[in-house]
Amino acid sequence: MLGFISAGSPADPDPFRRRQHLPIPAPFRRFGMFVFQVDGDSMTLKGGGGIRAEDFVLVDARDVLTDRGQVYAFRLSDGSMVVKRLALWQGRPAMFSDNAAYPPVHLDRSVRNLGRVYAFSADGRHWTPTKYRSWD
Repeated sequence: MLGFISAGSPADPDPFRRRQHLPIPAPFRRFGMFVFQVDGDSMTLKGGGGIRAEDFVLVDARDVLTDRGQVYAFRLSDGSMVVKRLALWQGRPAMFSDNAAYPPVHLDRSVRNLGRVYAFSADGRHWTPTKYRSWD
């Protein structure tokens, strides 16, 4: 695990600090992947599912081709990191939370996509693939 990523307010401008080792099962290993621990509840679903505070997320640094409805790790202009879904809002790309209490935020040129979040885990041992969310 490299560090922490926010699912709420941006946090930790220096997230790339090795924290601990996690056993990643072979089907979830990818070249160029990295792991963050989530801080915040903006990606938690109404019933308590989804990506929750203290979950771990696997990020594929080679998968930066943005696709609406997928979950990504983003680095903001101040260096802080967030995990959000990508979608259009008012005709422009924006970061969306799965928790309706958090409003969407437009992307600008200073925001960098670090890769797609393709799995998450509460314990660092049992991984669940992230799900695509359609935006109708």
